Amino acid sequence: MFELDQPAVDTRTDINAAVKQVFDATPVAMILSRPDGSFEYVNPAMKRMLGYGSEIYDDDVVISHPDDLSVNRQIRDRLRRSPFLPVTVEKRYLHKNGRVIPGLLTMVAEPDTRGGVKRFIAQIVDLTERRQAEESLWFLTTLLNHSNDAVVVINPESGQILDCNEPAHKSLRYSKNEMLQLSVFDINQALPTGNAWTTFASSVKQQGNIIREGVHQRKDGTTFPVEGNISYIMQGNNAYLFAVVRDITHRIESEALIRKQANFDALTDLPNRRFLKDRLELEIQNAHTRRTNLAVLYMDLDRFKEVNDTLGHSKGDMLLLEATRRLKQCIRPHDTLARLGGDEFTILLSDLEDYRIAEQTAIRVLNAFKDPFHLNEDCLYVTMSIGIAFYPEDGATGETLFKAADQAMYAAKAQGRNNYQHFTQSMQREALLHARLIRDLRRAISEQQFRLYYQPIIELSTGKLVKAEALIRWQHPTRGMISPDQFIPAAEETGLISEIGDWVFRHAAKQAAEWRKTFSPNFHVSINSSPVQYLDKTSRMSHWLDYLNTLHLPLEAVSIEVTEGVLMDKISAAPEKLRALHDAGISISLDDFGTGYSSLAYLKKYAIDFIKIDRSFVQNLTTDSDDLALCEAIIVMAHKLRMKVIAEGIETAEQQLILRDAGCDYGQGYLYSKPVAAEEFEKLFTPDH
Repeated sequence: MFELDQPAVDTRTDINAAVKQVFDATPVAMILSRPDGSFEYVNPAMKRMLGYGSEIYDDDVVISHPDDLSVNRQIRDRLRRSPFLPVTVEKRYLHKNGRVIPGLLTMVAEPDTRGGVKRFIAQIVDLTERRQAEESLWFLTTLLNHSNDAVVVINPESGQILDCNEPAHKSLRYSKNEMLQLSVFDINQALPTGNAWTTFASSVKQQGNIIREGVHQRKDGTTFPVEGNISYIMQGNNAYLFAVVRDITHRIESEALIRKQANFDALTDLPNRRFLKDRLELEIQNAHTRRTNLAVLYMDLDRFKEVNDTLGHSKGDMLLLEATRRLKQCIRPHDTLARLGGDEFTILLSDLEDYRIAEQTAIRVLNAFKDPFHLNEDCLYVTMSIGIAFYPEDGATGETLFKAADQAMYAAKAQGRNNYQHFTQSMQREALLHARLIRDLRRAISEQQFRLYYQPIIELSTGKLVKAEALIRWQHPTRGMISPDQFIPAAEETGLISEIGDWVFRHAAKQAAEWRKTFSPNFHVSINSSPVQYLDKTSRMSHWLDYLNTLHLPLEAVSIEVTEGVLMDKISAAPEKLRALHDAGISISLDDFGTGYSSLAYLKKYAIDFIKIDRSFVQNLTTDSDDLALCEAIIVMAHKLRMKVIAEGIETAEQQLILRDAGCDYGQGYLYSKPVAAEEFEKLFTPDH
């Protein structure tokens, strides 16, 4: 391998047979070389490592990497000075196919009978696996240090921090050495200690990992919210808690902003229609449970439009702010005052012990508006018309109560304004109409009176028709076409929705298969579902996957639309059925996003593929509207969570352009087409589809 100057050299090959047998048996690569550098003997392990056979003895074979010439010189120099002292050095070798093999060379000279160098004995250890392990460790360390998340290794018994990456100690403003002197209790004072910590660590061990939110404290005492994914890891006989911690400040702020924009009026900071709707439904549930009453006061400022038209919108806003201040003084601490939009306000009176409280509140409002409104240099008188509806007499749902109170408010206006009126419409007639609807609905199922209409969903970036939402219609033999909002509640109430929903799924899936075959192989159909379907034990949803297989329809060709109620339902069957459909390959769309106040907490908990921005955010969308800020926030949040966004209710080209520029993926609305029958829908397919 290396040639040295020697006064007398014995070049005979006299390897003892027993020594050769040992060399052949050892798994470590070994070479015997003459002082002139030629190979005297190469054992099988060395041949295997470099991919050679007997040709390794040829003069033209080079096994040392050409870039290691300086290493070779160092070896020769050391062997000249002290040939009988072992030399150990790392160097590279060349495989027969050209592959570079890192090796650890240990080399020593064997003396002859005269004290000269008889031969060199070399052992080469293949360092490939070690190098790969070192590279993997380097890559892992680099990855962790460049991660956006903090990683902390914790002693599960004491809570002591054993190791961490750069983001961990930098986010807390400690050096790494300082960080390793701390325990987790120093940075998160809400964590359990003592026996409670032991119990916590045991629960992590049992579950494998847990996700929890908390607050971390920096070195300077400031705090920030975090989400930690904590795992229990065994390494040999040692146990560790491995925590991946993410700063969720921006997420918390975004959620708070979205909640505020979605549920509060930007001008008055009062709860808006969406918030009030949810609050009313909650209060109705409470009233039903406690057998109490509640009232809705629907109020409208008289001739407010004239104020806006004559004095301008800025004065109109001043008037609304002063009206809000006066209304707040008319209600009890636990009552809810909301602005529905424009000049419409609502007061929700819960836990009514006496119906006269509603009348007394209405009188206080009327009296509060007797005084003039001073709007800078302008002074004017504005009155209020009020409609009152009671639960349960005038309506059993928030929708019916709003409708009743609204009708009563218009009656007050008809009576000359500046007064209040009770809702007085007979409930008996409503009950008879409801019973007739249910009877006709049962007949509609058996007589196949239902029809499916389809509304196109457009990919905003390309303008292509890529999806459709399947919408059920009822072709009543005498009343004509009935929209779903008139009969779906009754179907849910009676349980008929499961059978109807199954009919919708099968017909929509069959239609999707036909359109994919005829028009577009990647066409997608979205199908609505009801929360009742997930809770009904007789539901046929479990057979849907088999039905798609009989159609030879890929699971990704359909998606199921769910409302927030399905995700929020505490009965486990609903989320389990939804998760099973998603895990099988059917995508899930969250409909009417933003109309509730709890949906954000469920986005990360459930596998949602699409969220549909509710039409209420789109209908008044302009480049300088609050709804645009809300839509942009929803789109950014959805994309961060790897979800696509569909905007509903697009009616103008301006709305389409704004949403497209905001990054919205898909659009749906009357700008493209109203819901139409399948035959009419097929005319929307263009040749490139």
